[in-house]
Amino acid sequence: MPVQWIKKGLVTLVAVLTFGLITPAPPAHDLDKQNDQQNLHESETARTSTHEQNAQQSEQSDDSWRSSNEKMQLIKGLSAYVSREALTQGKQKFGTRIGEKLSDPYITEVVPVFINAVKEISMARDKTWIRSLDITHAPAAGYGERIIHVYNTLSGQEVAKLHVRRNHPPQAGYAFQFHYHTVLDGFKDHHEIKTIYWGKNMPPKWRNTPIET
Repeated sequence: MPVQWIKKGLVTLVAVLTFGLITPAPPAHDLDKQNDQQNLHESETARTSTHEQNAQQSEQSDDSWRSSNEKMQLIKGLSAYVSREALTQGKQKFGTRIGEKLSDPYITEVVPVFINAVKEISMARDKTWIRSLDITHAPAAGYGERIIHVYNTLSGQEVAKLHVRRNHPPQAGYAFQFHYHTVLDGFKDHHEIKTIYWGKNMPPKWRNTPIET
């Protein structure tokens, strides 16, 4: 048998025996594509983890004021917490268009008055009661008045309410009237803070979804 036939036979035999055992290497562009997909997945995973960590830190920060053992420090921490949330939820409720007109007086005149009312309520209570306070996170949409409520998590009782009402006197245009109610008078009194004139045209409805910043 010629030598060249023997060589061909051996090559054929090796090919048969190794069929399916040797996987050809993928083209270079396929490897690049796989690496890109893996990097994208890792990047998205990292972003998700960072977002979750930031959310957890925010929650811990919001709750940290309760750790103080001094009553005045508790009230100070509570006031800062309620103030921050009132600003956030006011922005959420107003939306961009209404917010352009209301934001400045709301920040400098409305929220400080409400915070003083929260402080007044807290001064008459003990530390355990103060620590049990929390706030709502759902400003009323449409034509609802609610901006933020402060309530006792142990009893479920509301203790202070910050509202804004739409007024439309005949021939006088539209205005927003900010006011609050407290448990000190059984929510009977309507404590007016400030009225801000809007204009002749009807303003947009309130929002209840966060605004991207």
